[in-house]
Amino acid sequence: MRHCCEFEAYDIWYLKDTDEFSNRVLYFGTCPICNKYVAKLVQRRIKTNIYLTIKKVGDSALAYMKTCCKEKIFSRNEVNKMKLKPKPYGWRYGVNKEITKKDGTKTLRQYAKDFLGNTELIKEI
Repeated sequence: MRHCCEFEAYDIWYLKDTDEFSNRVLYFGTCPICNKYVAKLVQRRIKTNIYLTIKKVGDSALAYMKTCCKEKIFSRNEVNKMKLKPKPYGWRYGVNKEITKKDGTKTLRQYAKDFLGNTELIKEI
């Protein structure tokens, strides 16, 4: 994106197609020099196959983002968060822990762990 300088968009929204436009993508971020909000919509007109861009700066960019929020299918940040897996994957190893309760009974818990720190309880004996 470009305003006072060239910078990378904070997030990218993929919007629903309309009767007139398709391939709609909304880029937005803040300019690092003037700290203004910048929004840029890129969309393809179906009849002529020409790409059109709409650029908004400042408060009008925030208002435009709020109107486009209803048309959002997914965003780049949502997809990146889905890639993080809470369960272990890849190379895994086992950890056995013996737990003594207050009444004197002992239980053994077996965990699967990976090298990224994710842990999952496999079984309790």
